[in-house]
Amino acid sequence: MSISPITDPAQPTGRPAREGERNGVPVAKLAGMLAKVRDEPSLASFRFTVRNRWVDGTATTSTIHDWFGVGGDQLHTEEYSATSDHPTLGHGHGPTPHEYVLHALASCVAAGVVTTAAMREIELHEIDTVARGWMDVRGLLGVDRDIRNGFSDVQVDVRVLGDAGDADLDALVEASVRRSPVFDLLTSPTNVSVRRAGS
Repeated sequence: MSISPITDPAQPTGRPAREGERNGVPVAKLAGMLAKVRDEPSLASFRFTVRNRWVDGTATTSTIHDWFGVGGDQLHTEEYSATSDHPTLGHGHGPTPHEYVLHALASCVAAGVVTTAAMREIELHEIDTVARGWMDVRGLLGVDRDIRNGFSDVQVDVRVLGDAGDADLDALVEASVRRSPVFDLLTSPTNVSVRRAGS
């Protein structure tokens, strides 16, 4: 997996300026949360839940609302949904599940760049991230057992415009990748169990 920063001269955008925020990030709130989890490590334990239902054919829809963190049960401001399907066998209900993985990686890296820049007092103007994954579908189709089911390679290109030099913008991307939970999920072993519920 490779993640490459692409930098250009900064150009202003029409993003709103809000008091106490930098790049749309509430800096004092972020600093306060960092202090809390340092002082009380139990507050750092989070659990995220996705509920998924079959729609039709290869299509399913997931809903995301409740989560656990900062010491208790929480709710997102609203219930979110995401539908996935397959382009060759499905009916066009949505992107493939593995494209959602690329979305998760791209958005996680971008969020890390934004929050790191906010803490380093760097004003950003634009972030464009492109994530690409290469896959040989003979694996998932069971045609060749020696080919893995998932991506063989993933590449992420991050274009960052901000009030900083290339070295500082490169450092933002590097710091984001170092702390990205999605990057970690894709590049480190994770305990995953799948079972039939209700049995």
